[in-house]
Amino acid sequence: MFGPHLIVDGSACNKEKLADRTFIEQLLNDYPDAIGMTKIGGPYIFDYQAPDPAYSGVSGFVIIAESHIAIHTFPELDYFTMDVFSCRNFDPEKAIEYIEEALEVKQMDRMLLQRGLSFRGPRHGKFGVPPSGAEELPLEAPQELAPGSTAEEAAWPTFGATPDYGTYGETAPEKLFERSALKEYIPLTPANPALIDVEPVLINPTASMSGLLENMSSSGGQARALGQMLTGWERMLRDPEMTVVLALSTPAIAKGLREVLVYAVEHHFIDLVILSAEDVFADLYESLGYSDYVPLDDLENLAPAAPGYQASLDCFTRFARELGDLGSTDSSDFWQRLGAYLPKHAPRKGLLQAAAASGVRLFTPDLGATTLGSALLALRARGLGSRLSLDITEDVKALAEALGSTPRLGVVRSGSGAADALLGQARAVAAAMTETSPLLRASISLGVSRPLEHGERHVALLAGADLILPIVVTALAQRVPAQLRRPAAVMAVASRRHSRSTTAT
Repeated sequence: MFGPHLIVDGSACNKEKLADRTFIEQLLNDYPDAIGMTKIGGPYIFDYQAPDPAYSGVSGFVIIAESHIAIHTFPELDYFTMDVFSCRNFDPEKAIEYIEEALEVKQMDRMLLQRGLSFRGPRHGKFGVPPSGAEELPLEAPQELAPGSTAEEAAWPTFGATPDYGTYGETAPEKLFERSALKEYIPLTPANPALIDVEPVLINPTASMSGLLENMSSSGGQARALGQMLTGWERMLRDPEMTVVLALSTPAIAKGLREVLVYAVEHHFIDLVILSAEDVFADLYESLGYSDYVPLDDLENLAPAAPGYQASLDCFTRFARELGDLGSTDSSDFWQRLGAYLPKHAPRKGLLQAAAASGVRLFTPDLGATTLGSALLALRARGLGSRLSLDITEDVKALAEALGSTPRLGVVRSGSGAADALLGQARAVAAAMTETSPLLRASISLGVSRPLEHGERHVALLAGADLILPIVVTALAQRVPAQLRRPAAVMAVASRRHSRSTTAT
């Protein structure tokens, strides 16, 4: 490996912060972005109780695309150690200043090393560099060399730059093209009759989730479909003229997908979400700090705790009363306002908060038939709070406006039901509004084999979202660590609608 390695030892700090596991976790979560790095894993936090209490403390690390960041605190000793290792250059002074302010450090030792100074690239493949002094074929010089550079220096970049060739060796040009080019990546329905080779899945103890699914995409059955799902979703994200819709017709939040959906929304793996209002209620419930429980002998029978259920309903009712009368609006605007309201009232970040902050809109086709719809009707009957229309017409119109703003549509769906129906209605209205219907380029179905419509590019996995989404979103996070640009038209629609509303307080 090669790159700068910053070593920091700090003392005379804020001892309460050094001992605060939650604070250290948040520090590591925010630090990569603050210094221009790309977080791809963690933070991973551990409390350590040493035989000598003076050496107890909090340890944590976060994996970044550029390498890693690690910290160890010793609150009793008023001391911490920290490493920031990157395979590309960064501003060490900015990195030091951030830690000084965060931990209120008054005394600090720091050292900046440059690792890999003798590194000259891989020893394998077309782009490999022979060991110094070895009697091997000379490197082919590129057509043009920078002034003063040698053929060897031109073939491999200087420290601080990470080449893609190092990952893929001889196949780098082909692999890079496959990752960037938009191609027909999912077979047509009905299935392509052409015969395909099935390759066995190879076990690699060091493989990432992304690498494992890429390996599985050449196998057979549901393993192949899972690998194709990852490839298909990635292609959706790399098309700037495609809107990606997540349609959840089955419960997701209570089954443990809150953080998965938050990550997918914050990284814009999804542009629009259609889900049940009961899922929204489950998100509110967990955001307030409550957990669902499940009997050990019946893992499907999820249930909320009674106090949390009532606290969530009370929070929602207070919000609706304070919000007042919005007049005629759609559910996405209402949920955006609730998401903006929650940071001051809920200790956890949920889908509502993440969607409101990221501009991703949530639609609920069944609001009138759920607990939250009943609460709104009760307020309306007493002349209190928002008189949000429970008529689905406004949702169809708003969703159609978003869909009609881009020429192509990609759908990730779980089950079939109300979410599919709303999406179908909105596409029909979009066609009437714009004289062209957004082309459904691809869809991925979880738990159902039937595609949304004949002729589309479709992958079906006969498993639930609670099993598949954590795997695929993790693989996407490893394969596409940087936030992708959202479709400009979708952003414009969201911006116009947001400008017509005021943030709830």
